[in-house]
Amino acid sequence: MKSIMCSLQIGRSLAKRVLCWFILIQHCYVGFGACAPCKPGFIRVGRWCFAVHTEPATKNSSVAVCQQMGGSMVVIDSAEKEEALTSYIMENELLVMTDQRLTLYKDLEVIMNGDDEMDRFCDDYMKYGRESKTYRHFINNEIPLGSKPENRANLTTPNGFKVTLSSIPGAGMGAWTHIPLSKYTVLGSYDGLVRTDISDKDPYSWVVEKLQGNGTYVIDAMPLDSSNWLRFVNSPRNYQEENAQAVPCAGLIFYMTIKEVDPGSELMVWYGDSYGLHLNVGRIHPEHDLNGTVVFRVNILHILDKYGDVLAFDDGTIVTYDNWIEDLTYNVVDRTFGLLLSYDVKRKRWRWIPERNYSYFTDKNGLYLPFVCEDRDSEIPDG
Repeated sequence: MKSIMCSLQIGRSLAKRVLCWFILIQHCYVGFGACAPCKPGFIRVGRWCFAVHTEPATKNSSVAVCQQMGGSMVVIDSAEKEEALTSYIMENELLVMTDQRLTLYKDLEVIMNGDDEMDRFCDDYMKYGRESKTYRHFINNEIPLGSKPENRANLTTPNGFKVTLSSIPGAGMGAWTHIPLSKYTVLGSYDGLVRTDISDKDPYSWVVEKLQGNGTYVIDAMPLDSSNWLRFVNSPRNYQEENAQAVPCAGLIFYMTIKEVDPGSELMVWYGDSYGLHLNVGRIHPEHDLNGTVVFRVNILHILDKYGDVLAFDDGTIVTYDNWIEDLTYNVVDRTFGLLLSYDVKRKRWRWIPERNYSYFTDKNGLYLPFVCEDRDSEIPDG
């Protein structure tokens, strides 16, 4: 049976609203004898009753709001239902981009600009070394004669910096600045014992390509007598703490700030996904997944079996219809995750995206998104 889009929003002409009511009532009469009314707050769209909330909310709050209305998060179990909902959103111009996501996109630009700066810095370093007129370089302090070898790492700390207790509980010592640092300041190169055996279990090691590109080696800062103060730079727990990046160049690893750093700040560098996994921290930027598309949270999905072959909606209905933007890889999501309905403005198409853990760039509450509720009790059966 053909769906009828008949959303009676305020602002439509009286004649159009009356016509819509006439068509809908006639449709219901012919097919079913009567239309089940929607609960308060919902509006009938064809066979279904939806409530589209453009005010963004967290995943848990979205579920709670729908339940308070006497409904649930919308279950998109057919292409027909998806078309009805998306057409309603488009017709009523409900496509919105949240302030949070606009801020997150600016954060992503900082990261992308930092990646571009790596190449510019390396070109500059290959030409001018530490005598660059573009980049400010800090170098190791000279070590006093007669110093104990195990004190080398700490003694190399340049003036204006200090090695003291980290702000991260249980992290030990950290590296701090007591002077303001501008963006793209070079904090120095990472010193350590050079060796060729590579292991993922070395917490103070960087794997570096040889200068001529012929293989790799390891710079291991575990031995205090071979390392410098940069070994005390910790890994951040969130993007607010991240203020520097590691830059490979000329067979070395440099640490460079990616933003202005205030005095009294601890310096922190992201050490990669493997190290983040060790700390139970994932650095997943939401715009890498959402790519600037307009997104609505529509349900919660659950992986029911250990192989990830069976998906169910939050109400227990097994997922038989899907519209993923690409093949879903279950090992990148938690066993319970949000289902996002995404509209790509450029390609003019709606697709599904799994909601991952973006708390490194947001907070523990994750993304605040518009969402859709459904009054399933008032759905008109297909027939």
